[in-house]
Amino acid sequence: MSAQAPPEPPPLRLFFALWPDEGVRETLGKLLRSLRRTVRGRWVEPDKLHLTLAFLGAVPPGRLPELAAMVQRLDPPRFELVLDRLECWRHNRVLCLGASQMPPPMLELVRVLNSNLREAGFPIEQRPFRAHLTLARKADAAWSTLSLKTSVTWAVECVTLVESRLSGAGSGYIVLAEKRLRTMPEMVAMK
Repeated sequence: MSAQAPPEPPPLRLFFALWPDEGVRETLGKLLRSLRRTVRGRWVEPDKLHLTLAFLGAVPPGRLPELAAMVQRLDPPRFELVLDRLECWRHNRVLCLGASQMPPPMLELVRVLNSNLREAGFPIEQRPFRAHLTLARKADAAWSTLSLKTSVTWAVECVTLVESRLSGAGSGYIVLAEKRLRTMPEMVAMK
């Protein structure tokens, strides 16, 4: 009688992201509460809001150490992201909070991350990167783009590798690795 090999563990659903700190999350929560009065949809809870930098999809668990090491090799500076526009993407009924101006350090972070992923053999998103936080799905808004009266300013300090676990209650997220962004000398001088 031959021994059977243990079954392969199921793949992990992974992505790289930026996670808002508590102050930004609180501001976003207030924005969500005000939007719920005028827009119908399936709202994302404030503790699940994030900005995806690169979505990997199903990844064999054996590649997790490689991806965690990739996060640690990143060396971007901290930067400020101003979220100042609401967009309702009619084709998939997603309500997003986006930025009209992309900070150069963020674009460089996405470029380096995609380059590293490509070298490691991961598929890369071919569409241009658009910084956005998904606020609601199945959204029903009467407009497609709306500028905010008061923008949300986010001092981005960390990049993460995240696992998404799907369930009947929606997505749950687990941060698997994170890297603090380096402080630029001019930022230290401002304090």
